[in-house]
Amino acid sequence: MSIIESKRDKFIRLAESRTIKAVQSIENIVSLSNPRSYEYDDNDIKKILHALKEATNEVQDSFKSKEKKCFKL
Repeated sequence: MSIIESKRDKFIRLAESRTIKAVQSIENIVSLSNPRSYEYDDNDIKKILHALKEATNEVQDSFKSKEKKCFKL
């Protein structure tokens, strides 16, 4: 007998798992800041931060209302 997972339960399960993975990936990027192990410049850092900000903006935008605003005068 299989248990049917609600949409809410599925969202919670996947959101927790995927968020944990994302945070772990970011923590791996943090380890790149060690100048004794790696060589990088300000431009490299800007590119990394820009990519991360773009990705988080995309996530934020995806959760905003999907309703189209109707034009009115």
